[in-house]
Amino acid sequence: MRCEIAVDIDTCPDHVWAVLTDVTRWPRWTSAVRDATLVGGGALTLHGVVRLRAPRLPERVWRVSEFHPRRRRITLSDDGLGARASVRFALAAPDGDGARTRVTVVHQRAGWVGGTVAWITARTIEAHLQTLARDLKKHCETRRRAGDAARVASTVS
Repeated sequence: MRCEIAVDIDTCPDHVWAVLTDVTRWPRWTSAVRDATLVGGGALTLHGVVRLRAPRLPERVWRVSEFHPRRRRITLSDDGLGARASVRFALAAPDGDGARTRVTVVHQRAGWVGGTVAWITARTIEAHLQTLARDLKKHCETRRRAGDAARVASTVS
């Protein structure tokens, strides 16, 4: 199973990257994640471990299998007996001037168990990814507007 969601966000990729890589704060801005923990604490890094709990899905433990800050890509993977799953986040500046960010999220499941589980949970996972993308857009754009208003106020005073 493969599910791909893309969203355009009216703020720079650096801001979106900062929000996206702060996984422990995801539950504060999206209803798609109930709880997010970085096992061992610290910051998100390659080979780090993230524990996520989402509504209507069992808790999952993901390993960070790809982490490229310069390319702005993260992949979370979970490999088990008969199942492989991954969620990849990729950020790009589609207009070239860095004022907007396109976020693409790709979820894939495979394997004899993974395929069956994917078939059962496909609608829930797609709904969570759409919610995550929508909430990320709203959160980043709201914070950008608040920052712009603060900068304008400080130059006027």
